[in-house]
Amino acid sequence: MSTQRMSLPTLYCISILLTLAACSQPLKPISSAMTSNLEKPLIPLTIQVKSVEQHTTSISQDIFLQGLLPQDIARAQASAKKHILPHWPRIMKRSIFVRQRLIDTLKSMDAPLALQLIPIVESGYQPYALSRTGAMGLWQLMPGTATHLGIKKNPYKDGRRNVEQSTRAAVTYLQTQYKRFGNWPLAFAAYNMGPYGLSKRLKKQAWTLHDGLENMPVPIETRNYVRQIIGLTALFKMQAISFPEAIQTQAITLSAPVDLKQLANSSKLPNLLFFQLNPGLHYSQYLRHDITIHAPEENLLSLQNQQDFHRPKNIQIKVRSGDSLWKLAHQHHTNVAHLHKLNPKLSRNLKIGSSVTVPAYSFARATAASNPLLSQGRRIRYKVHKGDSLWSISRRFGTSTHAISRANQLSKNSIIRPGDRLWILARI
Repeated sequence: MSTQRMSLPTLYCISILLTLAACSQPLKPISSAMTSNLEKPLIPLTIQVKSVEQHTTSISQDIFLQGLLPQDIARAQASAKKHILPHWPRIMKRSIFVRQRLIDTLKSMDAPLALQLIPIVESGYQPYALSRTGAMGLWQLMPGTATHLGIKKNPYKDGRRNVEQSTRAAVTYLQTQYKRFGNWPLAFAAYNMGPYGLSKRLKKQAWTLHDGLENMPVPIETRNYVRQIIGLTALFKMQAISFPEAIQTQAITLSAPVDLKQLANSSKLPNLLFFQLNPGLHYSQYLRHDITIHAPEENLLSLQNQQDFHRPKNIQIKVRSGDSLWKLAHQHHTNVAHLHKLNPKLSRNLKIGSSVTVPAYSFARATAASNPLLSQGRRIRYKVHKGDSLWSISRRFGTSTHAISRANQLSKNSIIRPGDRLWILARI
């Protein structure tokens, strides 16, 4: 099938699907139940991706299968076909926004292109995926691992959701494990369960490819994880599944202040497109700092011409002591009636700390609007571990100690202990 560039109308249709990105979860190993959000999408999946890559440009090598027993490959293929293929249409549609940059990163590292299969198992190609333990992004990196691998996080972006940064870190880690353990199945096992735990098990029971995947001395969850990757590789080799053509993007720098929703609107692009292409962004407004984002190549010229129109029309501010509707209206060169229009549920008695939308006359008190694919939050049932505190848990999931205490009816003097379970509305 010939490869064709995706048109903007096709992009618009597919972008609707990604409104569920903020609440989807990664695919689990086959020993666990598949995430309900994958099985029951918020929006019906009626969109079909017609543009499919030539097989030679997607997965052109079977390096992960070398040395494995034929029966191992056959079992893994059957397992992947049963447990992953039902989700494949959804994974394809997610992949178009980020996979080209992932492939470019693999090529720049001279890494096997087949490594692009790992995010299928880790996150279902969902860069916003967040696990119950705090692992995040396409590659499901834990905070400590990400820091160790040099991934940067600042108030404006999170490198674990950044396509290039997370891919570079994860692939470096995988290549290190490959050199350490000598084959890819063990490298995958180390990525899943940790290299130290794997080393301990291998000291007790040595393992080679000829011993078979069923005899790999690892937990069943890790064995299933390895089997999924092997099975996917086999399915790609026989061309049972293929990726759609990814969106080609280029980087563009935008000068502050910038409102990405406003820029999309003035450029006649789908509202969520910038956030689907740039999942590392924390905000939809960058009021004091220039930002560099990826945008579709075909839209670069129009975006450059629209840069004068990306200034925010409205901003949010926090109510302070002494504020009144009249005072806020006066400070932002408007009137009370217009404030009510911008804030339909606004009452006369302003609550300190609440947010009010005002015209973007001054940014001195502005609070940048959040990335809309993050702002909903995701409800997580978290198991407390040794060394955890409300503060450390709140930092991990981008929330506050007050929010966790309120959600779990904890008093100021409450003590959390290992094994306790907490409801958390994660916002990272």
